[in-house]
Amino acid sequence: MPDILLALLFLMMGSPHGANAQVSTVTKIERVEIDGKEIRAPYRVFFRFGEKWVEAKKTSAGFRLPGELRRQEHVSILITFRKHRLEFSDIHISKFDTTWVVGIDKKPFSEEFATTDEAKTIKRLYYIQFEGTGLETQLVIKIR
Repeated sequence: MPDILLALLFLMMGSPHGANAQVSTVTKIERVEIDGKEIRAPYRVFFRFGEKWVEAKKTSAGFRLPGELRRQEHVSILITFRKHRLEFSDIHISKFDTTWVVGIDKKPFSEEFATTDEAKTIKRLYYIQFEGTGLETQLVIKIR
């Protein structure tokens, strides 16, 4: 009998294989910016499921990561706003527990994102800055 109670307690406390495996998490998008200036435009977020994009459920502050994606180590997303389509491949699952700043950097590119030599060959640059983990990181996409 104690083994059954222990197993139930383990499931209730959030085993990755238990009842909480399907719970979705909210990822906060603090702002969307172009050249460091916040823009007030509605955005949409999509997840890659196999060969197709599926739209995320939005909240007042961000979007929900479906529980079934929590089992994956990396997730690909697409963020759209205005005429822009920003595709990010292989974002580590831990980054969905941070606050995001999504942006586009236009020419002349900021040295924060590209060196002077790199900037000569870049046509387009966009990024996600992941904040709130103590160690802030960023994912920068450079299109040549």
